[in-house]
Amino acid sequence: MAATTLNTFPNNRVSALTMLFLENQDLSGLTPEQLAANYDDVFEKINLYFRETRKQKATTKE
Repeated sequence: MAATTLNTFPNNRVSALTMLFLENQDLSGLTPEQLAANYDDVFEKINLYFRETRKQKATTKE
């Protein structure tokens, strides 16, 4: 019997935090395009935060 791999969403902390943030926003007046744009914006901000903090931690270890 072959192993089954389940891919779930969110699959990483950036996606999870993005969804958590958006779930707590009033999205009722948004179009699907606006919602997608908001998701991309929030995802990029969270991702940038993690990249910058990782970079800062690496430079302080040197």
